[in-house]
Amino acid sequence: MGKKGIIRLGIISILLLAALLYGVLIGKYQVFPYSLLKSLQDNTEIQLENALENVAYDKKDLEALVSVTEATSDSLRTVLRVLLFGEQNLMELKYDTILTVKDDSFKDLANLNQIEKFQITQKYNIQSIGYILHPKVGNNRLVLYHQGHDGDFLIGKKTIAYLVDKGFTVYAFSMPLKGRNNRPVVEIPKIGKIQLSNHEEFKYLDHPLQYFIAPVITMLNYADGKKFKDITMVGVSGGGWTTTLVAAMDTRIRASFPVAGTSPMFLRYQEQSRNYGDFEQTFPEVYTKINYLDLYILGATGENRSQTQILNKYDPCCYGGDGYLQYDTFISNLVKKFKNGRFQVLSDTTHTEHKISEWSLNQIWIELK
Repeated sequence: MGKKGIIRLGIISILLLAALLYGVLIGKYQVFPYSLLKSLQDNTEIQLENALENVAYDKKDLEALVSVTEATSDSLRTVLRVLLFGEQNLMELKYDTILTVKDDSFKDLANLNQIEKFQITQKYNIQSIGYILHPKVGNNRLVLYHQGHDGDFLIGKKTIAYLVDKGFTVYAFSMPLKGRNNRPVVEIPKIGKIQLSNHEEFKYLDHPLQYFIAPVITMLNYADGKKFKDITMVGVSGGGWTTTLVAAMDTRIRASFPVAGTSPMFLRYQEQSRNYGDFEQTFPEVYTKINYLDLYILGATGENRSQTQILNKYDPCCYGGDGYLQYDTFISNLVKKFKNGRFQVLSDTTHTEHKISEWSLNQIWIELK
């Protein structure tokens, strides 16, 4: 090949590489001409209308969905436990180890005295690793903090730091398969070996939601021996979902604060692209028997119990907007008919992220102090 041919080949290679990189930029960062290409695609695809988008549920519709009454609340909590765990005795759930550790990630917490790491191993070697953060100056109150799908509970450091600074002991959890938790290989009858790498794969296991809930119940059992004045649970995203289920099932949780965590199924279908949720949030074996409205009532009722949902109005992920207005007053009024309990939904308009904001933390503190 002559000199001109080599130069020509080099120019072509550079142009091809530049075209490839620009294509990546268009797809990832939606630079020009992304909008034009997208509009062309939209014009060539069949656009399916969401027939439920403008459906609004009224009081009569909601009453038809709710099963919980004051007379049935205890029995429905039992039903929920069986749906999640079968006939397992939950008071027998135990941790593997609790060891004192040092973690420089938290060294700047002024009121932090000590960190302990707990490890819990469930069936199929599904592990949950979390932290117990002890304050120097404490108030003898416990908060269970649960991170969501983003990953490790370290992502929630700002929330953890806020709570420790207020004097709370904090038990910090990550969702199964997330953060420092393992992703084990399991063998499923008639399927073979699979690695549990995402939550969808839990569908192959018996009572699959137990693996999300059991670590929290295990540490509640451990906390029983510590004689805290009260126990609160706070969770964000998938951790907000976990908070909703644990509070509904276990009355040891006095106050619960699920943030950007759940929405009733009928609202999910009104905007499926944003709100439908993950496997554990839509598992029909549970939600066709005890739905989210039931869970909210169960989590909010009982002696000295309350639930405050916090939803980010401009959340880019899920459960934003004003859809909650279809059910919040209805559930709040229904809970008032019980002897004890309180329910409310707060809309956080201070930011445009999927997180627990400073405003939300202050609202939680107002409720707890």
